[in-house]
Amino acid sequence: MISIIAAVSRNGVIGADGKIPWDIPEDMAYFSRTTTGGAVIMGRRTYEDIGRPLPERYNIILSAKLKKAPEGTVLADSLEKAIELAKNSGRENIFLCGGAAVYREGLAIADRIYLTVIDRDYEGNVFFPKFSEKDFRLTSCEKCPSAPISFRVYDRCAKL
Repeated sequence: MISIIAAVSRNGVIGADGKIPWDIPEDMAYFSRTTTGGAVIMGRRTYEDIGRPLPERYNIILSAKLKKAPEGTVLADSLEKAIELAKNSGRENIFLCGGAAVYREGLAIADRIYLTVIDRDYEGNVFFPKFSEKDFRLTSCEKCPSAPISFRVYDRCAKL
């Protein structure tokens, strides 16, 4: 299964000058729980922001600029190649982890979207792409009791 996983503010922000503009431990724990054991695909800038491979995951960096994969990662120069690498790794779940360009391209192929919605507006210059309810339907929404966030899951609607 190919999934997008992201956290987004009420006004659609996912980043500000190369950083996530919030620090919400409950969101990070959800991300970790959801993606552990899977393959994660991220753009070069997202990887550089994280600064290291994510443990207990098969880390794929999507980049045309990097010539050598950082230790604990593999490189792909297209999303198609990254998906192929992830499938060949034997991992059942593949997660597209950002940034915005990876999300935009991934919307065409994703089966599911895990979206943490933060009940607050943030200043930022990177936004989550819009998606249609004709393509994805909300199948789960869980409010976090200890933070102003909700964990939403959208599944791709069947093609008629």
